[in-house]
Amino acid sequence: MLAVPQSRQAFQLEPGDWRLLPLTIRQIPTEVDCRFEVLKGNASVHVELMTMSEFRQFNRGREHDTLAESSDAASGEFRRIVAERGQYAVVILNARNAPAATVSLEVSTDLNPSGGIATELPAGRRLAVILISFAVFFTTVTWAGSKLMRAVSGTPGKR
Repeated sequence: MLAVPQSRQAFQLEPGDWRLLPLTIRQIPTEVDCRFEVLKGNASVHVELMTMSEFRQFNRGREHDTLAESSDAASGEFRRIVAERGQYAVVILNARNAPAATVSLEVSTDLNPSGGIATELPAGRRLAVILISFAVFFTTVTWAGSKLMRAVSGTPGKR
């Protein structure tokens, strides 16, 4: 596993407060692994992964989409495979009505994720797979057709 620790930081989050950890993905696929733990305070913290464009929506107080999100808890984590290069935001938030919390956040990336990631075959291999598939299909159809024709015509064949 080629995990690269990006950051391990502790934050003091006031009620309704959040912190941004920018993340740049240059190589794909990359697995982003986020873990947090509330060191002092209530179980009212969660962490989100989003694109920077969605972060701008979040920062303006608008509806936004997340790529991954943990639930509000005293500790939590998520793993997400990112398939597009670009700028991302890891945001850790404390609930509005919660007391202040001291939180430890660890973010790491894995450039060689072990989860079965589908990849595309090179053009030469793709062509070979298609041609072999057609050959097997037509051989099967020809064989089955000849057996059916013998059965219909009543001609005895090899058994």
